[in-house]
Amino acid sequence: MRKFFSDKAGATFNFEMPTFTYAVRKNCIELIYKLNRGCYAILNLQRAAKNQLVLTANWHHYFNRIQNPAVQYPKIEKCCPNLYTILKGDDPDGVMQVESTDEDGTKIYGFGMLIEDPQSESLPLTIDNDLMGAGRTLVNKVLAVYHELYNNPPFPAWKTGLEEIWN
Repeated sequence: MRKFFSDKAGATFNFEMPTFTYAVRKNCIELIYKLNRGCYAILNLQRAAKNQLVLTANWHHYFNRIQNPAVQYPKIEKCCPNLYTILKGDDPDGVMQVESTDEDGTKIYGFGMLIEDPQSESLPLTIDNDLMGAGRTLVNKVLAVYHELYNNPPFPAWKTGLEEIWN
C-alpha cells in the first residue's frame, strides 16, 4: 500500500474528472485525489469482510511514536483535537485508527473508514459517487490531522516525522 501523500499520481486522470482517478493494484485499489500540482492523496480500498470495504490512509510507522498513551493522550487532546477524537474512536464521520500489515510483514498504521457493500461486488465495481464522497471525507479529515500535527505538534519530533507519510 502506498503512503497517504505522494508527488506522483500513479495513474492518468480523465478529462471529465481532473482531480480524481484510481489504479487497480494486486492487493487493493488506490483512490487518488489531486490536492495540488504534484501533490496527491492516496487512499487504499480493500475488502474488510464479506459485506464491508475499508478505505485506508496509510501513515506507515508514524504512530509507533505513541508508546505511553496515558501520558501522551492528554497532550494530543490539547494540541490536536481531531487526532485525539479519532484515536479515542469518537469521530462523528466514522474515521478510525486502523492497523494493517505491510508486504514485509511489519505493522503499519493509518486512518480508515468502513463502507458497507451489500452486493459484495468486485472492488472496481464498488467505486461510485457514495464511495468517492466517503473518500473525500476521509481525505479532508486526514488533512486536518496533518495540519494539526504540522502547526501545533504535541511533541517536537512529531512535526519532522510527518515526512514518513510521503512516498
